[in-house]
Amino acid sequence: MKKSLLTAIFTIIAACTVYSQTTISGTILKPSGLPAQNINVTLVGTYDGASTDEKGFFTFETEETGEFDLELEGTGFVSQIITITIPIESPLEITIEEATELDAVVFGAGTMKAVGNTNQTVMSSLDIVTTAGSDGDIIAAMQTLPGTNNVSEDGRLFIRGGEGDETSIFIDRLRVFQPYSQTAPNTPARGRYSPFLFKGINFSTGGYDAPFGQALSGILALETQDFPTENSIDLGFMSLGVSGAFNKVWEKDALSASLAYYNLWPAFKLLNTRDDWRRAPEGYSGETVYRHQFKKGLYKSYAALEYSRMDMSYNDINQINPVRFSMDNTNFYWNNSYVHNFSKKLEGFIGFSIANADTNINQSADEFKKNEFGLNVKAEFDWKLNSKHNFRFGSEFVGRTNENQDVLQNTTSEITENLFAAYAEYTWYFIKRWGIKAGVRSEHSDFVDEWNVSPRVSLAYKPSKDHNLSIFYGEYFQSPMSEIGYYNPADFMKSKQYLLNYFYQKEKQIVRVELYQKDYEDLVRNDGNFNYTQNGNGYARGIDVFWRNRGSHIKNMEYWVSYSYIDTKRLYKDFPVEAQPSFVANHNLSVVGKYWIQEWRSQIGFTYQFGSGRPYTNPNTNGFLSEKTKTFNTINLSWAYLIDQQKILYISFSNPMGFKNVNGYNYSYTPNDNGIYDRMALKPSMDRFFFIGFFWTISENKERNQLDTL
Repeated sequence: MKKSLLTAIFTIIAACTVYSQTTISGTILKPSGLPAQNINVTLVGTYDGASTDEKGFFTFETEETGEFDLELEGTGFVSQIITITIPIESPLEITIEEATELDAVVFGAGTMKAVGNTNQTVMSSLDIVTTAGSDGDIIAAMQTLPGTNNVSEDGRLFIRGGEGDETSIFIDRLRVFQPYSQTAPNTPARGRYSPFLFKGINFSTGGYDAPFGQALSGILALETQDFPTENSIDLGFMSLGVSGAFNKVWEKDALSASLAYYNLWPAFKLLNTRDDWRRAPEGYSGETVYRHQFKKGLYKSYAALEYSRMDMSYNDINQINPVRFSMDNTNFYWNNSYVHNFSKKLEGFIGFSIANADTNINQSADEFKKNEFGLNVKAEFDWKLNSKHNFRFGSEFVGRTNENQDVLQNTTSEITENLFAAYAEYTWYFIKRWGIKAGVRSEHSDFVDEWNVSPRVSLAYKPSKDHNLSIFYGEYFQSPMSEIGYYNPADFMKSKQYLLNYFYQKEKQIVRVELYQKDYEDLVRNDGNFNYTQNGNGYARGIDVFWRNRGSHIKNMEYWVSYSYIDTKRLYKDFPVEAQPSFVANHNLSVVGKYWIQEWRSQIGFTYQFGSGRPYTNPNTNGFLSEKTKTFNTINLSWAYLIDQQKILYISFSNPMGFKNVNGYNYSYTPNDNGIYDRMALKPSMDRFFFIGFFWTISENKERNQLDTL
């Protein structure tokens, strides 16, 4: 009896619930009468809505009644709103206007979509890993884009007259504190992270948005892949080591993991090196990426652990015997992020990253130990009111501690900074083909003991579907924490940036031209005796040009050309006068080509890079940084051969022509008997380099391979 009664009650409740729901359905068509796919249909003011399928059909249920606005939005279509009365008697049939001239403007000043799916993407993930000479390094591939200075002995990103420390790197919106591998003197560092991890790479040479800070010059923002498509195993056997990776996919979870070991001993044995290597660079690394799909959100957790070591001796003109240098480094990075879709219009983000690096260096008779710890916590909301208005606001905390120990001198120094930031940004497409983006960021550092306020504004105009113009003004701040020994800063270092950008895209052609002016204020200066002031200044101005063709001239041939001109001077550090820094070349050129030969099942890669001479100081003449090195030239070649669909042979040659590049000069501290200061050219450890690898993929999809990870 009780069971029958309960059953009846539940039946009545269910019936009432069904009765209270109203179905809204319909079909959305293009003006031609064809179905319009992937149109988001939303009941304004509610979470109710759906998207159209391949037939243009949509359907959803709502408990609302009365008069409501129904908003229609979709890529390539003009957003529109229609008014309906609920309950609705019959399915709707709506015609939506196509945006035939792509009226949506793009805020392109300063930023290049290096990897992504937008119409402003200038490179793909395949481009990055198959660019000859990059050898799978994201940083090396970025150095073929305009706005960068190829500082071959360093390897970091130097942007528009800024030092490597003025560029910050982020993964899933969170800061990476030690993005580069540790290396020996006069040997370039590499980026730590594999390009196949990322579905999006935004490279900003200036004018980046309010959610990012603490970078005077630019940023590299990386976005990890969401879900792998299938279970797979990837194996690599290389001249420099071995690697292995796997993907495991469940219904709502996915796990990726990889292990790698590298050792440059084989290359050093076959090629001549200028340095004496007791232990060639050697390293072990492991990475894991876990994802979980919630009903309205996605959680990602990425962890990476790396250990590297080396031992060598190099020549120094001021030392009778070669200087011994050995180093070992352990680096850990953990990144967690969660994106939640509260509705089709409101998205929330929360995440944190933790990094810790321990480095031990033995140089000459001294030993140095360094520990770097970083924590970044961030929360952000993105609120899209409609197709014309968008708000983004958030806050973050950055904590850093650097501890340095000189074992011989028995001294230890520690610098700690806690930085809080809040930001807001508003985008408004106020007239057809016009848009404005305005943002502000404010930060407080207990190291500087001061607040800053950083306004940023960009205006964009799209005169036609192929052309886009944008201008930008912004202010950027950076803590002087990285300036060793500077314990009592007076202020944040500051740069003001002015940008004018033109972007053209038609079919397989991309042209991007940008003029810029960057003014520096409050840079750190010292007199060489650890006496610091903060009244340094400087400027950088120039033009960047990028041209890419995706096979419209020669079938199966893609290429791009990057050219940058910069005029820059600074009065900072120990500079006695305003001068062009030694890491800046006035002219930089990159030409990258890739050609697929179907009969050979091969892709041939070619990269040429040129840099004009860089300044150096010659104590035998008057003037500071008044002379220049010879020009920098290098040609790199690569060949990827598809043995079968899942087996690839890859060969890369760096500088096979053997160009004798010079990075600068070291001079003796005292003159010789003739009153001349002797010098020694600073050259790479090797003029040439090579890489050979065999890569094998085992997966359910027999068409899948590792060509996009080479």
